[in-house]
Amino acid sequence: MSAQPWHAWGEMPLPEIRTVDDLRGALSRYGFPGDRERFEDELAAAIGAAPTNDFEGAAAVVRAYRHRILIRNSPEVMAALEDARAGGGGT
Repeated sequence: MSAQPWHAWGEMPLPEIRTVDDLRGALSRYGFPGDRERFEDELAAAIGAAPTNDFEGAAAVVRAYRHRILIRNSPEVMAALEDARAGGGGT
């Protein structure tokens, strides 16, 4: 058995997210710390506050967290975050 190669931000495979369960798995594996827990809390609150015939609030929560996974898998965004952490930022 060989050691697993180190992967840079841009080399992370983009997870397939077709269902809410896919999103949950992606948040657990690829999300920022605490994303999965915040997602569950926000989704539950949105569903609880929704009229029974309109789940647009819950859909917005799902879209927002799906976008977070896409951001997390963007080498450009992650490089900018690392640059900002290092004190860069182009000011």
